[in-house]
Amino acid sequence: MALIPNDPFRMLNHYWDEMERNYLRGRGKEELSQFLYRVDVEETSDQVYVTAEIPGLEKKEDLHIEINENLLTISGEVKRAATAVERASHRTERYYGKFSRTLTLPAVVKADGSHASYKNGILELSFLKDRHPAARTIEVDFH
Repeated sequence: MALIPNDPFRMLNHYWDEMERNYLRGRGKEELSQFLYRVDVEETSDQVYVTAEIPGLEKKEDLHIEINENLLTISGEVKRAATAVERASHRTERYYGKFSRTLTLPAVVKADGSHASYKNGILELSFLKDRHPAARTIEVDFH
């Protein structure tokens, strides 16, 4: 008598396939990168801290960080290592390519006085909170 292997998650395959077809179809790799990198956002009374896992960056030029009031955008590109011999790929799970992630921070922060470091695939950012953000008004032209 042959034994049938028990795979308790087999019944979920249909749902994963359905989600991929309906929700992820047509989205580019850059848009999917939002789900690939884990980010922690923490704050104290005078600072905001962001820690992001972004493995695979090799050069400083491959990472771009922009701050606009309380919107933080982390973008860049993870490059695939070139091989000398052409290989047939059977499974590719590691991410490479362009990525972009925009986060809403819990407070308005200043770009000056910020600090960023990247080591062993971990990006650490710290920002000073802006206690007195500049007034931003929009003038309306009435005709």
